[in-house]
Amino acid sequence: MVKSLSCCYLFFALTLLGTIPAMAQNECELTLSRAIEEFNAGHHYGIPAMLAPCLEKNQNKEWRQRAYLLLAETYLLLEDPFGAEKSYLEVLRANPEYLTDEKRDPIDLVYLSSKFTSTPIFTLSAKIGPNVSFVRTLLDRGTYTDDVKKRYILKPGFQVGVGVDWNYDDNLSVMLEGNFVFSAYRQRTTGIFGRDESSIFDRQTWVRIPVAVKYSASKGQYRPYGYAGFSWDLLLGDRATIQYKDQNYNPETNRVESIDRESPILKFKSKRNAFNHSVFIGGGVKYKVKLDYIFADLRYSFGMTNLVNKDNSIYDYKNKGDGTSESFQDSGDGTFRWAHVDDLFRMDNLFISVGYIHPLYKPRKLKKSHSKSVLRSIKKQGDEIKVD
Repeated sequence: MVKSLSCCYLFFALTLLGTIPAMAQNECELTLSRAIEEFNAGHHYGIPAMLAPCLEKNQNKEWRQRAYLLLAETYLLLEDPFGAEKSYLEVLRANPEYLTDEKRDPIDLVYLSSKFTSTPIFTLSAKIGPNVSFVRTLLDRGTYTDDVKKRYILKPGFQVGVGVDWNYDDNLSVMLEGNFVFSAYRQRTTGIFGRDESSIFDRQTWVRIPVAVKYSASKGQYRPYGYAGFSWDLLLGDRATIQYKDQNYNPETNRVESIDRESPILKFKSKRNAFNHSVFIGGGVKYKVKLDYIFADLRYSFGMTNLVNKDNSIYDYKNKGDGTSESFQDSGDGTFRWAHVDDLFRMDNLFISVGYIHPLYKPRKLKKSHSKSVLRSIKKQGDEIKVD
């Protein structure tokens, strides 16, 4: 019996705790309704004191936005510019993307809003997605005297990245990113000694630091954007695997027999230029989710440097030691055991990314307001009314 009573008391206490915030919110809603009635009746002086208790305890952002809007209008009518400005700043803190409307709001409130902005100074982002690499040959090179055919095949890679935008205004920004990129390509060579084939699968690891100028739409649920920029590209690693298909004619069986071989992983970083750069263009669309965004992005990067270190493309002369060490000799395996030497080439990349954007809103008073444009709009409306 005692245990049952204890459970009942506990249930009652939890229920009461759950209803207290709702009761307080309903009470504040009634208070705001009464304040609006007082405002419409022209009783302005008592409104700040009426709303003060709820403003101290009610954390509902939608309610605070409506309450501070009412206070801003009240202080404007009471000719208290300091109170009006302070109240409108609180409106933007409750809803950083609130915008006045000349057709809906009192013109003095629209004029007041022109003195403020909540445009984020910085915007943070994170993204992930796939990529493909396009090899642009600058000089064809090879180890065969035969008339061989080469072709480069697209292979998928992926990238992850973070970024920060410095926003000049609602539309124009400067974007800086840090991206970790895995890229890859395959080169297939046919017609070696008439019938043989060779295939190299090359994989690169990069850190890329792109900077760009971006233009974005500032209104709507879907907001397209475009940008162009420059990237510093640091090659961290390059690993390759070579497959060779040796096809020999066997007169006893009267057919071609194939012997397939595959190399161990060959480290090609010493054969590459570590510091590279590229230019890129891109664009995408942001989808608004409350005060943040999710986005889809498409970017094409044009490699501007030859990726192959032509002076180091066979042996690793940078770390040759006395020139007879085992590591130095092994660095030439790609050429002397597997008959491969790189073409001189640049690499382009197509990046597809999805990600998340978090603006760091900062409601503040402008040093230079947009009041003149509002006054012109008021004058234009007045002229249109006279004409009508």
